[in-house]
Amino acid sequence: MTGPSQFTFDAASQGQYRPPTLQQASNLQALFKSGKVAVGTALSYPSRHVAKTIAVTGADWCWVDAEHVAWSQDLLVECIQIIIHESGGKMIPVVRVPSKTAFDYMAWCLDAGAGGIIIPHMETVEEMKAIIAACRFPPIGHRSFPPFTYIPGVTDTTPEGESVFSLANKHVALIPQIESRLGIQNMDAIMKLEEISAFMIGSGDLRLDMGLPLAFDGDEPEFVTAIQKATRVSKERGIPLVGGGLGMEMVKQRIDEGYRILVCCFDLHTLAYGTIKAVGEAKAAAEEHMKEIHGN
Repeated sequence: MTGPSQFTFDAASQGQYRPPTLQQASNLQALFKSGKVAVGTALSYPSRHVAKTIAVTGADWCWVDAEHVAWSQDLLVECIQIIIHESGGKMIPVVRVPSKTAFDYMAWCLDAGAGGIIIPHMETVEEMKAIIAACRFPPIGHRSFPPFTYIPGVTDTTPEGESVFSLANKHVALIPQIESRLGIQNMDAIMKLEEISAFMIGSGDLRLDMGLPLAFDGDEPEFVTAIQKATRVSKERGIPLVGGGLGMEMVKQRIDEGYRILVCCFDLHTLAYGTIKAVGEAKAAAEEHMKEIHGN
């Protein structure tokens, strides 16, 4: 049994962002700077089997959500590594950590080889500076070297003039998620920090913070102004926006709005809606055919 041909992907193109060894982080910053629309999927099920399946789907990156899913630390690390190795380094895992102060999770995920960290509820320059300090090796920050994944002569292969530490600083993407009025107010100042690779607007939480109904989008003046500000800052600073592109029309809309890093599907929704569609079609076909058989 073979899958539809439209599900093939350009493995050679994806491979250009691979690290020297699969124990190191892929070059997510280079992908973001390429101008390419990076299409990703999301892993919310804390499952090795689901991670293995997603890893071979051809997405450029995978959003592993640890903010709203109670991952055990060892399973989270394992699934990061599964995505890297099952995809041959072509899919880049990016972890949304539980909170902006979850520095232990940041260290575990980066040591496991995650190509990026999404930091939820970012609101101030001071908070972002603390993230940069924790996630960058010296001289930029104070991230500690990983003694239990660092094997000299085996996992530390790098181009001439680079070290695993300098390469990690160049490869790993830091992605603040802004989702409050205060975050929007401080957005210009936050995005002036050099180590930010991309940023997100958490539309749902932002709308709730504004006293608006939960939705991905809306036409309320305050919300529209916030989104327009994000688009302006993205263009002025050359920092790409990350957002949902659920369906062809939304993909086109997001690109027009300046988004270049998209999440096209979530494992939960794919399983639920895919199953609902298949079951519904099978029931309708069965009912129709039974009527044909019985002549009524």
